[in-house]
Amino acid sequence: MAKIIDKGAAVSGKRWMVRYREPGGRTARQREKSFDRKKDAVDFATKVENDKRESIYIDPTAGRVSVRQYAEDWLALKMASPGTLESYERIMRLHVVPHLGSKSIAQVTAADVEGLYARWRMNGAALNTIESRRIALSGMFSHAVRHKRISNSPVVEAEKLDNPIVPVDEKALPSFDEIAAIAREIGPRLEPSVWLMACCGLRIGESLGVFPEDFFDGNLRLRRQVVRVKNGAGKYAAMYAPLKHRKEGEWRDIPTAAILDRFLERLPVLNADGQMTHTGLVRTSWDRAIGRLGLPEYNPHDLRKKWATETLTNGASLHEVSRWLGHRSINVTAGQYGHLTQDGRERLRQIIQARYAPYVRPSRASTGRAPC
Repeated sequence: MAKIIDKGAAVSGKRWMVRYREPGGRTARQREKSFDRKKDAVDFATKVENDKRESIYIDPTAGRVSVRQYAEDWLALKMASPGTLESYERIMRLHVVPHLGSKSIAQVTAADVEGLYARWRMNGAALNTIESRRIALSGMFSHAVRHKRISNSPVVEAEKLDNPIVPVDEKALPSFDEIAAIAREIGPRLEPSVWLMACCGLRIGESLGVFPEDFFDGNLRLRRQVVRVKNGAGKYAAMYAPLKHRKEGEWRDIPTAAILDRFLERLPVLNADGQMTHTGLVRTSWDRAIGRLGLPEYNPHDLRKKWATETLTNGASLHEVSRWLGHRSINVTAGQYGHLTQDGRERLRQIIQARYAPYVRPSRASTGRAPC
C-alpha cells in the first residue's frame, strides 16, 4: 500500500511524500512523489492504488520520450500499406514534429493538439487534409495509450474541427470536349490514364495499375493501385499496393464501356523509360496540358467526379455508384453526389402526382365561385 509521510514543517521544499511500489508485489520498484498539501498526497496515493488494482497503472517515466523519437519508433513498427506509411511519415516529418517534436508524449495536451489544428488551418490546409493529419496523429497517441506510455490520448480529448462532406458542384467539372482535349494534349502514353479515370471513375493511382487482363465480360476487376514511396536511398519510387480501403488481395468490379478496348494495347501506363509511372508524373503532365489549352484549373480527380455525376444523373443507383467508386461508406457518396440523383426526384414527382391527384380539387377562385 502507498504510504503518506510527513517530512515535517521544518523541512524545506514539499512537506508531504507518497512512497509506493509499482505493480509486481514486494519485488517491484519503489517510487516516491512529494506534494505541498496533504490532500494532494492522499489523492495521489488513492489513485495509484486504484490504478494498480484495475491494471491501468502508468509508469510516470514511460511518457518521457520525445514526440520526435516516438514518431520514428512508431512508424518503424507500424503495419500498413506502403502508401499509408509514406503518407504518415510525411505528415509527422512536415506537420507534427516541427511543432511538437521537442515535447515528451506525456506533455502533449488537448490544447496543444487544438493549437496544431488551428496552425494547419491558418497555413491554408483544407479540412480534408487536416482530417488526414489528425488520423495519423491519433494513431500514434493511441499506440502510446495501448502500450501504457500515457494514460489518455490528447487527440481523443481535443475538439475536432467540423469537416462536413461538401457536395460536388457538377457545373464546375470539365465538359466532354474539354476532357477529350486534355486526353489528346497530355500525350499518347498518359492518354489511357485520362480515359480510365473519365470512363470508370478511377483515382489516379488506380488508373496506373490497370492491366489488359483485368478486363473481362464488360467489367474491369480493379486489383491494385500505384503509390509513391521512399526507397532505401531516400528517393521516391513507384510501386503497386492494395486499393484504398482494401487489404491485399481484395478488389472491386466496375462495368466498362467498349470504347476502352482501343487502349488495351497501351496498358499498363508506363513512363518514357518503360518503367512504372507514379502519380506525380500524371499530375505534372496534366497541369502542363491544361495550361497549354488555357483551361480552368481542373485536376485529375475531377474526372472521377464527372463519372459519378454522369452515372447518377442518368439513372444509376446511389448504392451501386458508391460500390463502383470504392467509397468506405455510402454516406460519403450520398453527401457528395446525392443531390445529383435526378431519377429519384422524378420518381418522387410521379408518385405524389399519382397518389394525390384524385383528391386535390381546383380552388374556388379557379371555378369562378366566390368564397363563402
